[in-house]
Amino acid sequence: MTLEGGRSDATIRGGTFSAVMQYLTSFPNPDLVTRAICHGPLAQFGCQRISIWTHVDYQELVSVANYGPDEGNVEEYRRIPLNVLVPVTHAFIGSTKVILPVGEVVTQYPGLQLDQSVWHLMEQQSNNGDLVAVPMISNGAPIGAFAFLCDRQNEWNLRNINLLDGLSAAISLWMSHPLSGVLEVPQNSHYAQLALTLRQIKIVKLVQLGKSNASIAANLGFSESTIKQELQRIMKRLKSRTREQAVERCVEMKLIPPPTEKQASIPLTGVHQS
Repeated sequence: MTLEGGRSDATIRGGTFSAVMQYLTSFPNPDLVTRAICHGPLAQFGCQRISIWTHVDYQELVSVANYGPDEGNVEEYRRIPLNVLVPVTHAFIGSTKVILPVGEVVTQYPGLQLDQSVWHLMEQQSNNGDLVAVPMISNGAPIGAFAFLCDRQNEWNLRNINLLDGLSAAISLWMSHPLSGVLEVPQNSHYAQLALTLRQIKIVKLVQLGKSNASIAANLGFSESTIKQELQRIMKRLKSRTREQAVERCVEMKLIPPPTEKQASIPLTGVHQS
């Protein structure tokens, strides 16, 4: 299997830190980033699943990338208010690493008692392995955090802690780069419940530029059929009948900036034909 950026799954699986760093420079889909990190440098810790969050107005953390089994459980934690103390918000607010056996999470963070059954299942699946949450900082300010679950308890010596610091720096650089698209999560949207995925926001921006499906597919490295399917999802979610209405709706929701004068003159209706 070949991933975005031209790297094979076999190359990333068990890959070194430097291999993942090189992979990040190709700015792949965020979910592929978590896959590469889980199977790469974090594989030595028995990484089972990993999620990356960014903040919205320092009010909540929003999940931007996930990899691992039972993604239905992830759904409950895609948006976490910062006033709810859980390992990942603790790491973000305190700019500190949080490392503890998953079986101790509910005890240490009583706010999670309502989800005790979920955490008990994770404890069983991971053999009470470590849960690790690490803050991410860019230009001296916290921009998010990542957390991963291990299938065992590890020795967190200086070498391993330094690896976490290096990963945090690498992910922060990738996230804060405009080409990653990750920090395009709407920061001031009053329609958070309708927020699109990062890939969908990129597609809408290219539609706003008058690009065809074929052009968008080539630009983002996906098949044309994937772009068509994503556009259908976008229009359904935004309750829009046309691409033009979808773009206008995204501007209203502050998901994308208003068009420039030049962009405003580009007809959007009909350009979906490649």
